[in-house]
Amino acid sequence: MTFLELLVIMHIIGTVLGVGAATFAEIHYTRFNADNIITDDERKTLAITYTVMRVGLFLLVISGFAFLLYFRLTEHVAALTSPSFWAKMTVVGVLLANALLLQARMVPLAIGAAVSLTSWYAALILGVIGKTSATYFEILLYYVAAIVLVGGVLRLLRAHFHTPKNI
Repeated sequence: MTFLELLVIMHIIGTVLGVGAATFAEIHYTRFNADNIITDDERKTLAITYTVMRVGLFLLVISGFAFLLYFRLTEHVAALTSPSFWAKMTVVGVLLANALLLQARMVPLAIGAAVSLTSWYAALILGVIGKTSATYFEILLYYVAAIVLVGGVLRLLRAHFHTPKNI
């Protein structure tokens, strides 16, 4: 197995852990907070979910930087000039900043959750589609629009499930 193959595997595992954990974090939080009370067991479940998400982010960031170094050292300039590559790097940067701001309680949970969930899926989608005809700014415009849309959907879902009878 080559170094590049190991990086790809690490990157995919990080993405899978992050997307899965972000999805279940929203499902669990919405379910657990329906009665405005999060019990100790529910808090522990959320803590495990967030830990899995952090592990995914760590793997994604480390493998992402390793890709940067690999592409630079092997002179794969085409990969470094791809708008989708830089958009994905931006999304991962937003994920990292959002995680730090959420941890420091410097961003409201509703905003941070929408940014996190959207960013994980955006990173996945950008990784899957690879090269695209869209420019960097077009990709970021779609990304920001998706954050707003996901934030609205999460707000509606949380409002709908906010009473125990709906769970």
